[in-house]
Amino acid sequence: MHPSRSLTRVLVACLAVAVLTACDSAQDLHLDDLAPGEFTYVSRIVVLERAKAVALDDRPTGEALLDSLAAAWGDSSLAETAAGVPDDPARAAAVGRLLERILTAELDSLVLAPRPDRLGAPLPDPELPTPESAAE
Repeated sequence: MHPSRSLTRVLVACLAVAVLTACDSAQDLHLDDLAPGEFTYVSRIVVLERAKAVALDDRPTGEALLDSLAAAWGDSSLAETAAGVPDDPARAAAVGRLLERILTAELDSLVLAPRPDRLGAPLPDPELPTPESAAE
């Protein structure tokens, strides 16, 4: 299996675990609240989603980006990224909810502007949903 595809699949599995635990009640987080390992996890998932968006729009460029990420992050990237997923279910749920808010904020740019230069763009730190917006 291609190294970047393997990395993507495992990181997506980590994302799924975090999102599935997001139904637990826990505190809501912002980027500044993340521990270094949690920030690595969240930022790598977002960067991978950005690279995948490019690959869907321009396969050769996207594959080159994914290969470059695999090389830049190195052989230990999977273990380093997975280590950033919190062991505590409530904390994992909170990190999952933050990641969900970030990916939701990124949705338009992922779909409408899948550009390679966005891989290095700062992560958005979306506002927490208000009770009114959650009811919509």
